[in-house]
Amino acid sequence: MSLAATASHGAEGVPAPAVSPPVYVSDFDLDVSDVKPDSGRVQQARRLAGGLLPHGPLHSQEDPQAHAREIIEEMSEALTADLTKAGVDVHRLAPGASVPANGWQVRGVFLSVDEGNRMRRAVVGFGAGQGDLQVAVAIDDLSKAGRTPLYENVESETKDKPGAVIKLNPYVIAAKFVLSGRDEHAMIKNAAQQISDATVQRIRGNDAVQK
Repeated sequence: MSLAATASHGAEGVPAPAVSPPVYVSDFDLDVSDVKPDSGRVQQARRLAGGLLPHGPLHSQEDPQAHAREIIEEMSEALTADLTKAGVDVHRLAPGASVPANGWQVRGVFLSVDEGNRMRRAVVGFGAGQGDLQVAVAIDDLSKAGRTPLYENVESETKDKPGAVIKLNPYVIAAKFVLSGRDEHAMIKNAAQQISDATVQRIRGNDAVQK
């Protein structure tokens, strides 16, 4: 399911009128497989090519942990920037930081789908083989008591199929977006824009109901 994009932006480089209350962006969940950097022919080929060999979506890098952090950071920064352009009073929450009692929180998890059509937490690492990549997003009204988990683990990851099998909570997930394309940066930027649009729509729709 998805939410239609209805956010309006101001003139280029100028934020639109502020949307209240504030929105807090949390880093999305993304796993890293327990792997070692590649070696042998592949590593040698990358050195010869000056590190410019093409990589597909969320393709493993020589340092999977660093690559996962880059993906998470890029998504949070892009989403925060898009919400700012839409006129939202947006703040990024540091990992482990307490969540305010008022406003909205945007959180999410990167997903992949295995051959059995089961949802798994996406994994960055060699041999992780992603397939169909998605991101599931929750947009929580912090004024309401309690925060329900986005998902629950139903099966642990295995060596041949990294990433725990999970069950999404349909009462929490606001939208799911497919991450497609070989350009990882463009893929994340596009997903962040869609999430920003969905967030603004959710906030404005809630305000309209309250009025």
